[in-house]
Amino acid sequence: MNKLSKFAAAAASATALVALAGAPAEAAATAYNTRSVTLTANPTSSMANACVSRDIYLATGDYKWSQILGGARIPNRDLYVEAGWYTWNDCIVPYNGYYNQHSWLSKPGSGTAALADTNQLHLSGTYTFGSELAPKF
Repeated sequence: MNKLSKFAAAAASATALVALAGAPAEAAATAYNTRSVTLTANPTSSMANACVSRDIYLATGDYKWSQILGGARIPNRDLYVEAGWYTWNDCIVPYNGYYNQHSWLSKPGSGTAALADTNQLHLSGTYTFGSELAPKF
């Protein structure tokens, strides 16, 4: 290898190291628990709930937890969690003439956190629903 090749290789290695050392740490991504559901304009309480569930590992920290319904991100709340595996559930619950949306986050040995939109939701059509957990920094 001639001097020019050695210099070019050394310069490329040094540039790569500087780029890696200078790059900011990537922030944890927002997590989602969602699915699509078709809702009828006249629900009854005898209809089945539409639910979605997942297990998720969360790092210790503060999160903003928001329900998702279509393009809306309300209600929401701040939530502090300890590191561990959680079960995350979201449901659309039919009542006579309207729906409510409920979300739960539970960890074995800990209390269950809840988030609920108790407004009477008069909806029909196909919607994406669920919730999101966004780390707060």
